[in-house]
Amino acid sequence: MRDFDDVVTALAALGACVTCLLAAKRSAGAQRRFWFLLGLALVAWTSAEVIWGVYDLVLHVSIPVPSWADAGYLGAIPLAAAALLSHPGMQTSGARRARAALDGLTIGAALLFLSWTFVLGPLWRDNKLSTSGAVVAFAYPFGDVVIIFLVVLSIRSVSSVGRRPLLWVLLGLSAMAISDSTYAYLVEAGRYATGNLVDTGWVIAYLAIAVGAASESGVVVKAAPLRTNEADLASFVTPYVPVILALSVITVELELHHHIDRVSWLTGFGLALLVVARQVLSLVERRHELFPAPPGPPKPTSGGSEGARRSENLIEAGSWPQFLRRTP
Repeated sequence: MRDFDDVVTALAALGACVTCLLAAKRSAGAQRRFWFLLGLALVAWTSAEVIWGVYDLVLHVSIPVPSWADAGYLGAIPLAAAALLSHPGMQTSGARRARAALDGLTIGAALLFLSWTFVLGPLWRDNKLSTSGAVVAFAYPFGDVVIIFLVVLSIRSVSSVGRRPLLWVLLGLSAMAISDSTYAYLVEAGRYATGNLVDTGWVIAYLAIAVGAASESGVVVKAAPLRTNEADLASFVTPYVPVILALSVITVELELHHHIDRVSWLTGFGLALLVVARQVLSLVERRHELFPAPPGPPKPTSGGSEGARRSENLIEAGSWPQFLRRTP
């Protein structure tokens, strides 16, 4: 069972890697960049699965935390985020892409605060976890939340033509996020062993991404225009839901006179900075909408110098109507 689990997971990751790179070959433009970067993320995930198998099946040692496998797993997260930011559904404007990145970081920071308050913080205090192990435990849920949010934002932005492959990617990354967070908790609590039920989530994740890449037909995907104010309002309000939850937790903790440690304060401060940055960006976008750039100078009319003189005479006549005589 143990050997089977390691081999199947590595093969599933390799299959997803190959299908993503083949999808990049069939695509063009931003779609090709999306699948290529996602394929590079799968290269990192595949390398991590192979390293994990070497630890487990060849060296016959327990996998340390952190390990080189964690470097591969965590190294795939920024590559996957870069792939999602380059998806055609995100190719609207620089300000919108920046807002998407801020939204993902805001949600990730808020959920990191909640996770530290209810799960990771108690584990740190009770089990005296090492600093490097804690960093790994934090990085998994934080990075996965950012990736999932960017996937959802891409699906909402892209037209229905190219939505099916991205939905499969969403399913795969969601399964991976659940498995990553559960794995981090079980490892830090000392309850994880190869062959655990959580390993099924990674196999499902890789297979779902492979299906999404295989269903890429090469049809050009375009960003859907924003059709209603309600859709824009929903995208504006969504990131603040976890922020409100985090602020509610801080309020309750202070009201109950519970100790708020340094990590909670730093995370809350970072969350506040992200919210302020998002508000500033929203104000800048709104200002550009209300006060667009003035149009350039009018093009000269056809007709040469005679037409220009006629235009000047008309302007002068319009400017000084009291000097015009009415002719019979």
